[in-house]
Amino acid sequence: MKAFKKLLAAGLALALPLSALAQATPPAEPAKPAEQTPPAGAAVAEKAAAPAAKPAEEGVKVTPYGFVLLNAFWDTETFATKDYPGQVQAGAAEIGGAFLMSARQSRFGVRLASKEKNWTGAEFSGVIEFDFKAGHVPTSATCVTPAAGGNPVCTIGGGNTASSGWYNGLMRLRLAAATATWKTGMGNVSILAGQEYGLVNPLFADSLAWVADPLFWQAGNLWRRSPQIRLTVSPVVGPLNLTGQVAILSPADAGTPVDFGQGNRSRQPDFEARVAANLKPMKDVSATVGVGYHTNEKAFQVGTTRQYESKRVNGIGVDAEVNVPFLTVKGEYYNMDGLDDTYFGIATPSAALVAGDVKTVNGTGYWGQAILKLIPEVSLQAGFGRAEADAGDLTAAGAAATARKKNDQLAAGVIFNAGKSWRFGAEWIRVETTYLSGVSNEAQQLAVSSQLKF
Repeated sequence: MKAFKKLLAAGLALALPLSALAQATPPAEPAKPAEQTPPAGAAVAEKAAAPAAKPAEEGVKVTPYGFVLLNAFWDTETFATKDYPGQVQAGAAEIGGAFLMSARQSRFGVRLASKEKNWTGAEFSGVIEFDFKAGHVPTSATCVTPAAGGNPVCTIGGGNTASSGWYNGLMRLRLAAATATWKTGMGNVSILAGQEYGLVNPLFADSLAWVADPLFWQAGNLWRRSPQIRLTVSPVVGPLNLTGQVAILSPADAGTPVDFGQGNRSRQPDFEARVAANLKPMKDVSATVGVGYHTNEKAFQVGTTRQYESKRVNGIGVDAEVNVPFLTVKGEYYNMDGLDDTYFGIATPSAALVAGDVKTVNGTGYWGQAILKLIPEVSLQAGFGRAEADAGDLTAAGAAATARKKNDQLAAGVIFNAGKSWRFGAEWIRVETTYLSGVSNEAQQLAVSSQLKF
């Protein structure tokens, strides 16, 4: 402390004479430097702000998002899955309805964004998203010893979980994708690598009750998520915003085991493409129309091990959405040859096949929905969806009498917006399922939901 005081006194002793000299001999232009030189504090603030902005610009921005969703379901009769009215179970009239509540559709994800300079000149974005609909922790297993001997084959499924463990939903990966985008004078060009939605029929109906498994699934909404590599080109031609996309995807079908279905056995990826046009002639008025195409090879085992018969399956989908003040109308249509077994579809060809016995099933589907929003706080929605397979194809493919031939969903609901974050609603759906045998079963589900978004 004494040393500090001595240094301070010495500094004052030097400063006072110099100050007096400065007052006695003023500079030639005293005002000019004062006018051109900013205050010392402002200069320091500028220099301090520049380094702070640089990391934000070049780093990766992470934005969490998601929602907490609670659903309560009342089923009048037995659906194949009690928390989603996909199809009515055969013989449901003898089993009866159900009530349950679920928070498994709650979702959590993060979005990534980066403008970090790199030699490719691309900007990067990404997403990773989860929900809790992977199933349940099982409480038992079923094991069967093969007739020829050897190790037993065990089946463990979420269906073995006791009702008291319904709340133990397992986490499920929904999306995990990274995208590199290049901005050009003709529009954007991007490459996506990861797990995302497919290109054929990418729309979803509005709902709070049926989110993780979207509304009109198994009744015209042929959606899928799949690991893929995708190229997107988005030129602007006059008033039109155009989009062209091509992708190779991991095969997805009803074949087992999970990594060795008919598509995997073909040793070829699925291929999809889509073109779309968006027109926005004025504020709050827009229309989008898209056409998608799918093709892939399926190899069905016939006879002994390593004997396969291949079939190429194809499909086309059309999607459209129109927005005008107070009203949104959207829907999709598809025609698929041999793709109806994708994601629990209408039929899977018989497992007991011989050479020349492999038959594909042609199926069509469509859905449409209208959303009326006269005031911001309330939206009304109603829609219908249908999926149908060719009965002759089902019979030729060796499908069982209980195979689903036609499925209709008629849905309506009201959703209340309590603010930007909280929504709640009441929705109703009627499902009628017709089987190859000609028998039809009908059931209804009423859902009350609460969603808090973040």
